Amino acid sequence: MTPSSPVFIFDAFGTLFDVHAVAREHAAAIGPEAERLSGIWRSKQLEYTWIYARADRSGPLVVPGFREITRASLMYALSLCGLDAALAPRLLESYQRLPPFPEVRDTLTQLKARGARLAILSNADPDQLDDLVSNAGFDGVFEHSISVAAAGSFKPDPRVYALGPEVFGRPANEMMFVSSNRWDIAGAKAFGYAATWVNRLGLPDEYSDLSAGRVLTDLAGLLTNASQ
Repeated sequence: MTPSSPVFIFDAFGTLFDVHAVAREHAAAIGPEAERLSGIWRSKQLEYTWIYARADRSGPLVVPGFREITRASLMYALSLCGLDAALAPRLLESYQRLPPFPEVRDTLTQLKARGARLAILSNADPDQLDDLVSNAGFDGVFEHSISVAAAGSFKPDPRVYALGPEVFGRPANEMMFVSSNRWDIAGAKAFGYAATWVNRLGLPDEYSDLSAGRVLTDLAGLLTNASQ
């Protein structure tokens, strides 16, 4: 690994870790609304972060951490689906040990073996991110685990994307930002990163003025021309 080694900065949720695994794990307890619950939970979780990313911090507003946002969005989803709020503690506990997607471990191992420098840039609170990494057995894989808490905001606030150049001491256009969330790719591109969209769901492209750059179906595609 040298100062010129390729740098990959990964989003966590939906990119490295499967956010819908919780609903599958507890499908029997949740019942037929499991898939719907998971979708609403995730969409509200993101919606809340976008609102707080734009919030005026000069007033009395206290911006919650991602753990609280995750809890609040789950409570909304449970209510909307007509489900018992007593389910929340076990679902939130499972959220702390989200499994990585099947190809993630091997891909990260091979990238690191080739000399790449790896980091996570996530909305997760610092301790939440540490738990995810540790519970997945990824200790020592990432040179940096970067929480948005260091910027006091959430994606897609430019202050969040600025954390990558700060920790690596390199301009954004010399680093590859990798996310399964197209809006996250758009935010990273607007900041100046090279970017790879991991389009796990086969969604149509959008944000035509903020090109996704490389488009992959899973993370393993990074092993082709990994220096890009």
